Amino acid sequence: MAMLSGRATARTRYSFTAQFLRGSAIFARRAHEIETRTDASTSEELQADHLACVVGAITQAAAALEAEISEVLTHGPGHHLGSNGINAAARDFLLPLAETVDREPCLQRYDLVLHLLQKPVFDRGANPFQNADLLTRLRNELIHYKSRWGDQMDVTKVFSRLEQLKFDKPAFISRNMNFFPHRCLSPSLASWSVTTGVKFINAFYKNLAIASPLDAHAKYLNVPPPRVL
Repeated sequence: MAMLSGRATARTRYSFTAQFLRGSAIFARRAHEIETRTDASTSEELQADHLACVVGAITQAAAALEAEISEVLTHGPGHHLGSNGINAAARDFLLPLAETVDREPCLQRYDLVLHLLQKPVFDRGANPFQNADLLTRLRNELIHYKSRWGDQMDVTKVFSRLEQLKFDKPAFISRNMNFFPHRCLSPSLASWSVTTGVKFINAFYKNLAIASPLDAHAKYLNVPPPRVL
């Protein structure tokens, strides 16, 4: 509790990890809903809303990964469990290294924290690491989007990896359209983004042997399963 101008003010800290993923799930469910509408194939407004929801699901799921590792580096493992749940020794050990670790790519930060704390690290050649890596790379393609012709887009490694997931296209998109962004940015991809973020963060906390901060939000993170070809 702090005093400001003679008044007591509460010092609080808000974590965005769960909110980002809950927002991602809201966007994913909305994208699925729009796709079921009979007028979606003829409504430019609905199609624009659909695309915005899919992109929102992807970017917020990736943002959750960025947010959570920052929380751990700054406030310590168990930060979400309250002062009695924080591993104070690990926090004090990590904090002087936070700025250095933060220079690394997002997923490498998770592995560095696990390594520094002598916990099992991720298998980078398997899931959930591979899917999380694809999610962050897709987010980067969207945030730093450069408009190119379709055949130039389709040879990009990220899109080749996404095509291997074999998710069905949006119902109102022709199979003759370019893979990215038209066939690629589907409700199925939105659902996959949510579950990818959730599984990676939960796996990280399993390696730490600490309850996940997402446990309390599980019912809000349910999304329709992806449709595969």
